[in-house]
Amino acid sequence: MMLCGASPVLALGTPAYSISGSDFFGSDGPVTVGFKFTAESASNLTALGYHDEGLDGLFNAHDVGLYDLSGTLLASATVPDGTTGDLIGEYRYVTLGSAYALTAGTQYVLAAHTSAGDGYRYGFVPPITLTVDPLISIADDASLYVYGSGLAFPTAFAGYDIYATPNMLLSPVPEPETYALLLVGLGLIGFTLRNKKA
Repeated sequence: MMLCGASPVLALGTPAYSISGSDFFGSDGPVTVGFKFTAESASNLTALGYHDEGLDGLFNAHDVGLYDLSGTLLASATVPDGTTGDLIGEYRYVTLGSAYALTAGTQYVLAAHTSAGDGYRYGFVPPITLTVDPLISIADDASLYVYGSGLAFPTAFAGYDIYATPNMLLSPVPEPETYALLLVGLGLIGFTLRNKKA
């Protein structure tokens, strides 16, 4: 399990998804909400985020976690209250101490613990518009929840396509051919520099 805190320099990566037109519920009891997704390609999860409804900071700190389908917590972070978390779009992120590698073809659950005040986003596609990074896919009816006082593996199906409260930043893992080309390029540069000195 990896823990992290707020970072002054946000890790490289792009949001796993963006959403518009979703509904917001701000007064539910303590609950963990999230969704199931599939890693379509090998990628690195570099940061975890929580939705900031007003873009003006969070009332409370929120734990966000990545789980495998057996309920094992693989990576987690606490998005702090206020405006400390890095704001990208409508989400505040904290960078993981080290990236977590997502395996192509594997299903995961991304979840966040919430309470009254910051609430959560949810909806169906359509009417909401969900744009997903091609590194992952989110199927219909992916939303999951569980009530409780802290972050927990959500197992109950909510009936929505997504709870759009947690998010994550992803970066692709270069193919082996990319590394080979990089090494060849560096070798050519070294050869050229050596010949110029001679």
